[in-house]
Formats: sequence, structure tokens, C-alpha cells
Amino acid sequence: MNNDFENDDFENDSADPVSTTAGKLRRLVSARMVLPLLAIVSVSVASGLYFGLYRTDARTGDDAALAALDAATAGSEALLSYSPDTIDADLETAKSYLTGDFLTYYTEFTDRVVAPAAREKSVTATASVVRAAVSDLQAGAATVLVFTNQVTASADRPDPTAMSSSVLVSLTEVDGRWLISAFDPV
Repeated sequence: MNNDFENDDFENDSADPVSTTAGKLRRLVSARMVLPLLAIVSVSVASGLYFGLYRTDARTGDDAALAALDAATAGSEALLSYSPDTIDADLETAKSYLTGDFLTYYTEFTDRVVAPAAREKSVTATASVVRAAVSDLQAGAATVLVFTNQVTASADRPDPTAMSSSVLVSLTEVDGRWLISAFDPV
């Protein structure tokens, strides 16, 4: 017999219809399992991207802006208001609106300068926010422009002195609460 003929017979044996059908069936079953799995993974990834990256409006919408605005207003008034009779409580209230390095700075400054002056010279300061607006709002961070009026009196100057100022208040969201992280006069 011819060597070529034997190779042709061998090649024809490998093209057995039963083994070819089994291979096609395996590929079909694999495709039927992989396609739904790919669809589930695709939907999961798309949902994660949509809600994690593109739906930041839930974290930067009207409710977040109002909460940041309220925190900047109340915090600014607390930072700038104190009385010699209630200085310790006033400063603790103010600190409850602060976070980070600004909290550290404020604590040191009030312990060294504000509290001693308030006690020794009977300094009283009362601040009120007359206008405030959100300047920038991102997920977890906000900047609010605050306009304040502050009235100060002391034993040396018993007649109240009024002063107006504007401040950029930077806020950071910590555990669902907006806290002041910087207080920069403009």
C-alpha cells in the first residue's frame, strides 16, 4: 500500500462525526454559560461606574449644598462669637465645627491668644452671617463664601465696634457631617 493512502485514512478517522459533534456541543454549552456570565459582569461594571463615578450629583446636589451652607454659617458664627463668662464653652462649641489641621491651629490660637484676652480684658464678640453662598461643591468637599458682621466690646473699649468681613470657608465631609477645614479671610 501506498504511504499516502494510509495518511489519508488516518486523517479521515480523526474527522469522525461523533467526536466533531461532541466538540461542537461542548463549545455551544460553553458559549451558553459564558454569554450570560459576561452579560452579568458587564451590567455590574456599568452600574458601578454609573453610581460611583457619574452619579456624583447625589453627593453634590441641593441637599449637600444646603448642608454645607448651614455648616459654614453656623460654624462661622461659632468661631467668631465668645464672651468672657462663657469662653470655655464657646470655644468648645466652635471646635465642634472644625476638623484636621485647622482644628489644631484654632485650638492652639484660642488657648494662647483669644481665651486669655477674653478673660483679662473682658472681650465679648458676637458674629452673625449676613450672606453666604456655595462657591464650589464636590463629593466630600465644599467652599462657601461667607459675609459676616461682628460686634466687639471690651473693658478697654466699652462702646461696641462693628466690623464686616468676608471669608472663604473650606469644608470637608466627615462621617456625613460638614466640618470646617480652613477659614480664609478674603
